[in-house]
Amino acid sequence: MREGYFSLVLHAHLPYVRHQEEDRLEERWLFEAMSETYIPLLWALEKLPVKHAVTISFTPPVMEMLSDPLVQTRYLNHLENTEQLLKKEEKRTNDQRTQNLVQFYKQRYEKLKATFLQWDRNLLIGFRSLMENEQCTLMTSAATHAFFPYLKTKEAIRAQVRHGIACFEQHFGKKPLGFWLPECAFSPGVDRILFEEGIRYTFVDEHAVLTADPTPHKGSSAPIYSPHGIALFPRHTELSAKVWSSTLGYPGDVDYREFYRDIAYDREWDYIKPHVHKDGIRIDTGLKYHRITGHTEEKDLYVREWAEKRVQEHANHFIGAIHHEIDQHGGQNFPPYVMVTPFDAELFGHWWFEGPEWIEALYEQGADRVSFITPELYLQRHYQDFQTAHVSFSTWGRDGYGHVWLNDHNAWMYRHYHRMEKDLAKIVAMYPQPTVLEKQAIQQMVREWMLAVSSDWAFILDGQTAAQYASERFHEHVRRFDTIQSALLEDRIDSQWLKQMLAAFPFLETIDERVFLSPHDRYVQSKKETQPFEGTCSILMLSWEYPPHVVGGLSRHVDALSQALAKKGHEIHVVTAAMDGAPEYEKNGEVHIHRVSGLQPEREPFLDWVASLNLAMFEHVKKLYRFRPFDVIHAHDWLVSGAALALKHLFQTSLMATIHATEHGRNQGIHTELQQAIHEQEMKLVTEADQIIVCSQFMKEHVQSLFVPNPDKVAVIANGVAREQIEAARLQTISPENRFIVFSVGRIVQEKGFSLLIEAAAKCKELGEPIQFVVAGHGPLLADYQQQVKERHLEAWISFVGYISDSERNEWYHRADVCIFPSLYEPFGIVALEAMAAGTPTIVSDTGGLAEIVEHGDNGLKVPTGDVDAIVAQLLSLYHKPLLRAQIGFKGSQDVIEQYSWETIADQTEAILVKKMKRDIYA
Repeated sequence: MREGYFSLVLHAHLPYVRHQEEDRLEERWLFEAMSETYIPLLWALEKLPVKHAVTISFTPPVMEMLSDPLVQTRYLNHLENTEQLLKKEEKRTNDQRTQNLVQFYKQRYEKLKATFLQWDRNLLIGFRSLMENEQCTLMTSAATHAFFPYLKTKEAIRAQVRHGIACFEQHFGKKPLGFWLPECAFSPGVDRILFEEGIRYTFVDEHAVLTADPTPHKGSSAPIYSPHGIALFPRHTELSAKVWSSTLGYPGDVDYREFYRDIAYDREWDYIKPHVHKDGIRIDTGLKYHRITGHTEEKDLYVREWAEKRVQEHANHFIGAIHHEIDQHGGQNFPPYVMVTPFDAELFGHWWFEGPEWIEALYEQGADRVSFITPELYLQRHYQDFQTAHVSFSTWGRDGYGHVWLNDHNAWMYRHYHRMEKDLAKIVAMYPQPTVLEKQAIQQMVREWMLAVSSDWAFILDGQTAAQYASERFHEHVRRFDTIQSALLEDRIDSQWLKQMLAAFPFLETIDERVFLSPHDRYVQSKKETQPFEGTCSILMLSWEYPPHVVGGLSRHVDALSQALAKKGHEIHVVTAAMDGAPEYEKNGEVHIHRVSGLQPEREPFLDWVASLNLAMFEHVKKLYRFRPFDVIHAHDWLVSGAALALKHLFQTSLMATIHATEHGRNQGIHTELQQAIHEQEMKLVTEADQIIVCSQFMKEHVQSLFVPNPDKVAVIANGVAREQIEAARLQTISPENRFIVFSVGRIVQEKGFSLLIEAAAKCKELGEPIQFVVAGHGPLLADYQQQVKERHLEAWISFVGYISDSERNEWYHRADVCIFPSLYEPFGIVALEAMAAGTPTIVSDTGGLAEIVEHGDNGLKVPTGDVDAIVAQLLSLYHKPLLRAQIGFKGSQDVIEQYSWETIADQTEAILVKKMKRDIYA
């Protein structure tokens, strides 16, 4: 027999509509939900014959309003006013069918009132009792139902998550494992925050799982894990449609109560006036006497017995639909088939009046026919069987994405949202130890931001329903936010005034404002009272690339040098460009890494992107400087020159610049406007830096010829190599061949000379020599070189394998018989050092830094730059002389150990600091 689970999930949410003034129209939204959904759900769940059957999420706005004494008093008044209306209706009505309806409502409202008072006016107590009796599972959602994908910062998302969890714990006495993503809106990275805050599962729309990468083996028939370990339960679209669709689903049945026909619009004004809005506005009373009947405006009277019969029929029909799905999919195991149907809770009772009774009937009829389960219990049983996949941005909204919450009606709101987030981050960082009053002001700013970013306002504006109210509420919270911020910055905060601000919207008694601290702000605040290290200094390194962002040798150079200097006791901070998947702040060994995003997300136009990155670096370091002044700024290449020079002048700090290569050298001259612009930035950096470091004597002469700096401020310090990191991983990805392997690696660009290896391979083919070239790396000429090899039928002699990992590169260094680096321009040549460190005989072009590393015939071989015949001759020499290969390989390895270790490089760099920066802290 095929088996499967069914799980019903309800999401209880309303915007925070609690106002100090009475008789707000929007307050009726809550009263209607209480009378038609929340209390009837209590009735239904109390009677369920099975445990662990229903899951309900409560958002903080709902929790805060249901537990608010003022709201509770007003709701009781509302019930009593409706009871007064029913007494008038009882006297007014002569028709028996209408009288039956009046009596139905009289009994219902008496029961509503009794239940409300039974739970001491706080319905959350009732739901907590059900949870503790295992009749339902409860969970939370975002603090104000913000639409996560459209928030600007991780800190803002974390604030919404953390306060949602804290609010739930306050009202229900425990932390939840489940979390309802507002609008089921998932975007990559949200799962990491959820997991870090203790959440283990959530819900997404079906298409999110169906389009996951890799495609889940079980499709949408089971949950999957996100990359950060959150179980994602997909919505079962077909089953859900039978309930939520007002046209095709059960709620549209002709015998059910008509939502849009209320007696408020059928009675004379003088009669109904005491029971509607005091300003003379007719609003729903909750007394609706008609059934849906059909599509026309003509409606027949509502007949309770008919509706109750339909409830039973539709519950049975739904059970049949569950069985049909199980027949189709129920054969799967590990994990078993599960059907999850998440709904807005207010659908049941408010929009579909009989909905709570349908739930009750479903569980009564299905007690012995359906395997009911909650996602939480399913997760506990089958957690080890879920597949992990990457899920892209998705929602359960219109077309499955975010158009509802970002369109012509509401797009104007987001610039305010994002500015408020930035302001909060700035304010929290500016007040590391606020006074009690300052802390209260900052917390109120957080509260106003939360209330402003509710997804309800964008949703309402999209539908153009209560658009004026949504717009007014949004602007009110933005205005209040800005007013508090101005008062805080101008030191004119008043305690009584703040209390009045809180009283207007007393949402969330406890606020943790420090959640808005970014990782670097958290770090600098923790270091505020820390004294500088004795005998050492603090060094700020600026580099546009740093692992895992590796474009060329610069990234590894900065990593290795910073680690070596940190081991000598210096405090090193590296500020670099952000990279997807890499944390904004981390401590790599003893080195502090700060990753920042430029204001321009795209890298074209390139100079604009570089400028925006430098501006972001400058702003970031200004914050660091508040609590941690740096003794030295160390800039690596022109890409960070803007930030480096601005910081040097702002803080009057010594600037050291390492020039790894020049635009002139890379292109054998300056030929374009872009190259000229880069050349001018290089010149400005070289001119204004206090100290220049280059990696070879060749580069020193090159820099002096181009920029004419003072020769005394240009020092030569070679690049280094960590020999232990070149140890072969002995991967099995490289199959041993009987051919003589010649390996090269680097960025596939013209100046690396790889086109020469294609010509050398052609000559080896002509000579019939069993030599095979392997070239690794990526770059703009990769496809072109691969095409040349194919057209010349050289596949057996040379292959361009593209990008390889560091481990694979190290394996090739060791597996190769010879390594070769035929560069036309090479300031230093770290790859040659790496090959030598592996003990592999190495051939290099007699140019640049390569020429200084290799002593021909001693620790390597040289060939004239661009000479293909010389390359072939030297290769054949090594091929036919295995003893020479061993001698050269051994001597190269020994020279690397003695001359090019990072400890040696760090010593030389430190000596430059002592001599040129005139720091007596090294004495």
